[in-house]
Amino acid sequence: MNSVFHTQKPIMQSVTLMAVGDISLQTKHNKPPFDLIKAAFVEKDVLFGNLETSLSSRGRPAEKAVVLNTLPDKALYLKEAGFDVLNVANNHIMDMGPDGVHETLKVLDQHDLFFIGVRTNFFDQSWVAIEKRGIRLGFLGYYAGRDSLKGGIWINRIHLPQIIRDIEFLRHKCDFIVVSLHWGIEKAFYPSPKQVALAHKLIDSGATIILGHHPHVIQGIERYKNGLIAYSLGNFQFEFDPEECSGRRNKRTNQSFILSIELSKDGLEGYDIIPIMINEDFVPYIPIVEKQEEIRHFLSEISKPLERGVLTERWWFEQIAWEYLSGNMKSFIVRIKRYGFIHFLQCIRWLLSPFCLRCYAAIIRRGIKRILGRT
Repeated sequence: MNSVFHTQKPIMQSVTLMAVGDISLQTKHNKPPFDLIKAAFVEKDVLFGNLETSLSSRGRPAEKAVVLNTLPDKALYLKEAGFDVLNVANNHIMDMGPDGVHETLKVLDQHDLFFIGVRTNFFDQSWVAIEKRGIRLGFLGYYAGRDSLKGGIWINRIHLPQIIRDIEFLRHKCDFIVVSLHWGIEKAFYPSPKQVALAHKLIDSGATIILGHHPHVIQGIERYKNGLIAYSLGNFQFEFDPEECSGRRNKRTNQSFILSIELSKDGLEGYDIIPIMINEDFVPYIPIVEKQEEIRHFLSEISKPLERGVLTERWWFEQIAWEYLSGNMKSFIVRIKRYGFIHFLQCIRWLLSPFCLRCYAAIIRRGIKRILGRT
């Protein structure tokens, strides 16, 4: 099923693509994950999401601080909610090893759910093209990780020349190319200048829409030439820490949006966002108007550096350094306690990495600026 076009009879020359961020399918008290949000998808022609878990009853858990896996039968929730395309090129698809990947793809295929970003010996295509109302949308998926070829599995990594080749291949088959990128720094509200440059190159190469995810918080949206870039769609249906989402240091991991994009034969007609929040059962819902406006305002504010083109490496490091270091340090502490000395050595190597050294310098710079009253 994953290797063929899904077609419909043309009705009108316009389609609505809706896109959401990270999905775990895990909720408290076994609550259905999408019951409070299904109505928001009524107008969609195609619905995209990032499946941030494996769907497996077998396999060996990876040696990680957080392993995301749920029962295969929960794929039914995705089907019932109306999802069409799911990115699986992310840092959790291998959480149950090769067996978990094979079962995940098999289960998605059994539920007629298209997936992108991973190839196997059985599923030999990592892209999807869907036709709706006479318009063909091509989907590609990649993640910011190392080459992964294990157990007959290939996960697409972010490598510019290869992505450009894939875009060129799909341009002859589709009216629009949608590129899904699992990238960025967790809980950081801004993409790096390198991410911005990469996204621009992909639009220049023929992509129309870039859909980012992985930070678990929303990042800005940018109109670039004839394309649209959503640098991070944030959490859609995902676990969060309520204490992190209160007080002065609100990390907003329970706030996100549904991105609704209108496409016609003439191109990208426009887009809108539907603000959402996640309740304490980890179920998304549409909040009251005041909260919706707060999310819209925040998204507008974090989009401004992108619109103005003023996002620099030095400034970006100052924004993300503490979150990056503290978040990864917590992860290493868990791993060291669980798995021992090898992970301690990995932590030391990480602490001495060039990226961490730049983070230390950024924290010092930001501290000096605060002392001098420049922030």
